[in-house]
Amino acid sequence: MEYANYVSFLVEAKTQGYSSGVTYLHGLITGTKEFTYEKGRMKYIDIYSGSLYFLGQELIMEGNAPQWGMVYSGGIMDDNYGTKEVYDFLRDALKRVPQDLPLRGKEFFSNSKFVYKNLTEGDLGHFLGYETIEHEENLIYELHYSGGFIE
Repeated sequence: MEYANYVSFLVEAKTQGYSSGVTYLHGLITGTKEFTYEKGRMKYIDIYSGSLYFLGQELIMEGNAPQWGMVYSGGIMDDNYGTKEVYDFLRDALKRVPQDLPLRGKEFFSNSKFVYKNLTEGDLGHFLGYETIEHEENLIYELHYSGGFIE
């Protein structure tokens, strides 16, 4: 599959997944939550565990073969903030997935209370990134992610 097709498929899958507020199903592994999106021979899988602090993995499968993946871990660093409020803001930031590199949110997004920042190095084939949420310049959430094409 062409690079551009992976990009457009990821944009579709990510806007239908976590950022949409969809309820994730219980994953095949006890204690995990899972979301899947399928189109033609392509299948996107996002599976994670945890809440305040979490870790997970995203995969794109073509047929039964994994073609692309991303691992991520992070969470709320300051438990003075409620998970619902912070994660509602995170979903708003992730809805704005960049059309050219749909890994997480755009480089910068804010509302009247929080600021989201995302720094990515690389491209869809090989990348690493770091996203944060701040409140009044205090770090309250962070996430590290990396991945690329699987060969």
